[in-house]
Amino acid sequence: MAFLCRSFNAGLSLKNAKSTTTPSAQVVLKYANMHKLIIIMKALILIFFLLVQFAFTGMAQACINSYTFEFGRKLDNSELKANLHKSRSIKNKSLAQLNDYGVLLIYDRQYKKAIEIFKSLERQYPNLAKTAANLGTAYELNKQPELAKYWIEQGMKRDPNIHEGSEWIHVKILAAQLARQQEPKWIQKHDVLGLDFGLKAAPHAEVRTVIFNEQHYNLDTVLKHSKTQMMQRLQFVNHDPITAQILFNMANIEVVQYNVEDDAADSLYDMAARFGYHDPQLIEARQHYIQHSKWYQFKSMFAFIGLHLKQMFELLIAELKQNF
Repeated sequence: MAFLCRSFNAGLSLKNAKSTTTPSAQVVLKYANMHKLIIIMKALILIFFLLVQFAFTGMAQACINSYTFEFGRKLDNSELKANLHKSRSIKNKSLAQLNDYGVLLIYDRQYKKAIEIFKSLERQYPNLAKTAANLGTAYELNKQPELAKYWIEQGMKRDPNIHEGSEWIHVKILAAQLARQQEPKWIQKHDVLGLDFGLKAAPHAEVRTVIFNEQHYNLDTVLKHSKTQMMQRLQFVNHDPITAQILFNMANIEVVQYNVEDDAADSLYDMAARFGYHDPQLIEARQHYIQHSKWYQFKSMFAFIGLHLKQMFELLIAELKQNF
């Protein structure tokens, strides 16, 4: 009702202005209103053509997701060696320089040396979240998951938001590694994050919220945090069923949430297979479903159009507020 009242009052003001203003002022008001009308017309025409474009080309373009191609991107080796040499030559390193040197050692696969650097940092500058997280990562890559889990948990206690709040997934991965040491086939019977998308070709989310340390994570947050973790992890692992399961579930979330704006489900399923997911037949069934199911494509198209309609109307409203 506020908008209607505002429009009605504006109309009265304009009517009064016409009756009391000079002919020149009336001409100015007339052209001002025409200018506003032209802006609205242009915005509506833009929405129409964008919708047509999205309907015919958007779904094909949506299959390209830049973060998929960034996953597992390794540092340039020559640049790494140069930075490592430069860092090594610095005498009396500061806290930041010592930390960066340890990180470079991790990237260079010198895990034992990195562990010593971060242990030294912990003694000199105790209780830093970044030190604990880096030490945990170095221990994990050195195949010491129990110590790794301890230090990652320490990092979370010191700063719950470290690595964008995604370290709970790291803890879950390390717990899965320890479980596999006791039972090698554990990964075939359990889900690392406690998710369940069923065994049918069309994934269905039986679990939509993961609880960890009294924190609740919905599927969108699980996807976001998984992405953060995988962008680092894939630089260091080649074949790992635990990583494969995380990638598989990222793809499942993309499908059930109809995240068509940056859909990467097909690529993520491929990566899960490449990293050794334990059920390749299920991956094939899921890929066949998203590629050939008319019902899925129909729902995805409407989700895609709905998303862009929302964005365009938000832009239109912002434009109208600015000009009126």
